[in-house]
Amino acid sequence: QLMLLAHGVGSRGDLPLPLWMFIWAAAIALVISFVALGSLWPTPRLAAAANGRRLSGVPGSLTLRLLLLAGRVVALALFGTALWAGLFGTDDIDTNLLPVTLYVVVWVGAQLVGGLVGDVWKAINPLTTLARLLETMTPPPVDPPPGLQHWPAAAGLAVFLFYELAHPSGSQPRTLGWMLLVHTVVSLALAARWGSAWLAEHEPLSALFGWLAAMAPLAIVDGQLRLRAPLAGLATMPVKAGTLAGLLIVLGGTTFDGFSESEVGRDILGRPEGWGGAVVLGLGLAVSVGVVAALFSAGIWWTRRVTSQSDLADAFTPSLVPIVFGYAIAHYAQLLVDETQSFVFRLSDPGGLGWNLFGGADGTIDFTIVSPDLIAWIQVLAVLFGHVGAVVVAHDRSVELFSLRESLRSQYAMLLVMVAYSTLGLWLLLNA
Repeated sequence: QLMLLAHGVGSRGDLPLPLWMFIWAAAIALVISFVALGSLWPTPRLAAAANGRRLSGVPGSLTLRLLLLAGRVVALALFGTALWAGLFGTDDIDTNLLPVTLYVVVWVGAQLVGGLVGDVWKAINPLTTLARLLETMTPPPVDPPPGLQHWPAAAGLAVFLFYELAHPSGSQPRTLGWMLLVHTVVSLALAARWGSAWLAEHEPLSALFGWLAAMAPLAIVDGQLRLRAPLAGLATMPVKAGTLAGLLIVLGGTTFDGFSESEVGRDILGRPEGWGGAVVLGLGLAVSVGVVAALFSAGIWWTRRVTSQSDLADAFTPSLVPIVFGYAIAHYAQLLVDETQSFVFRLSDPGGLGWNLFGGADGTIDFTIVSPDLIAWIQVLAVLFGHVGAVVVAHDRSVELFSLRESLRSQYAMLLVMVAYSTLGLWLLLNA
């Protein structure tokens, strides 16, 4: 089979309705949401709902600890197997376990689980498991430099997306194996110095999945599993220097991924190859990040102008999280459905060496398991709900910071930004 792991897949066919109809529907839905929020949501509500309520009837603490232990063992075993496959298995993207594990199961799957359920990745992260074992053999950790904040996570996400979208061999198992090995060694060395808890906020994938989990309905608060309203956790999401950059990098990366696979993108970029092509694609990725950053900055500029307040970018950074989540579902839904099947098959032969450990190595992807129309509807609704969620979060933060009248006026530009983001996202869906 032909794997398209270096670039996510938009959809298997045209949208079930004309693009202009979806764009108008999305714009109308955003405007209606804005007006309804102005009338029905005069005071902030999300922060009060962030703690949620304790879930009753969940498994006892011992059972939960055993489940988490099992999850850590499975994640660590898969991590070791995928790393071994990348370094010592065949250097074939169509048979090796590592590319589909990294680009589909972890990159896409953990984003989906994080936004819909909660920060499961934090509980089973194999790097954290290894770091905790290392802590038992190293001196007590010291505090990390305060200036780092979330900048290491943002820089790491930029490197990851460069490998995914621009590196000339970024989908090859051997390249990914060495990248993962270097990343593991560096992460563990820093964790040995600054503590395993440092990984949760500063290791790039862990940080991203944690940001997405802030919008999820499940959270652990004061050691208790609690149920809360979706999006509520974004009101109390910690925002540090580098958080905004990390979210914009991911949003810009997903946007560029779709653009580069569109007809217009192919006409502009061609099919660049080698390191010369990597420079072209890298510049395209940087421009895409710059465009989404400029749109967000325009909304913040208007808000500052209306309210005469400064330093508002951090306050509205959490409103980007639903968009990042919606774009991830919209852009990678088809990839997740198809290549998760491939992942299961490859477990029988992780290195592509002709093994058949569990009897599934000869399996083939069933591309009809989910209809193209259903995938298209999921993609469109993901884009729409992501932007509606962003409008809700931005409105809640604005009524917390400003008077209701100022709040509504301050969000005019941000509403236009959301319409622009949704139009771009829907256009990419049709043309990917």
